[in-house]
Amino acid sequence: MAFENLLNRLKLLQVVVGNPETQKRVSNAAAFTVLAQYKRRIFTDGLATDGSAIGQYSSKPFYQNPTKLTGVAVGGVSPLGKNGLDTFKNGRKKKTRYLAGGYKELRDLTGRQSDFVDLNFSGSTEGSIQVGTKGDDVVIGFINEKAAEIMQGNEERFGKEIIAVSQEEREIGVKAARNELLAIIQEL
Repeated sequence: MAFENLLNRLKLLQVVVGNPETQKRVSNAAAFTVLAQYKRRIFTDGLATDGSAIGQYSSKPFYQNPTKLTGVAVGGVSPLGKNGLDTFKNGRKKKTRYLAGGYKELRDLTGRQSDFVDLNFSGSTEGSIQVGTKGDDVVIGFINEKAAEIMQGNEERFGKEIIAVSQEEREIGVKAARNELLAIIQEL
């Protein structure tokens, strides 16, 4: 009787594990867990795939047009020239802000941290990385091409692999999948 009960439970387990909905549930649990770790690594901790710091923000002086800053508060980024004035000698208002401290200064003026590169300015690139499906597979990817290009550009700029999922993130995903499968088994 006990053997027959075990056999029935194993058959049920086979049906449940082979069910596409179960597979999707397990894959989603893994993907969302990996996504959270992935975003934290890049956009909060500022780390490349290998765990090293992505880099430091540039302090090379440049001019920034405040109207071109989308998705961020521009309170401290009002037009101001190299000479500290907001108008030209002819009386016309300036349209750009001279930033002697470079991009690092721009981040400071907009209330962003600037101690290390975290690739998070407006949040649009981070928001474009999501869990989705490709055929029958659950995947993590970019939902817009511009964000993917920005990330690729940052890999080139800093000479670091950033986009790839790290080994630690993979292991976290495997653990999340295993835990979800165990939860499903316990539900039986």
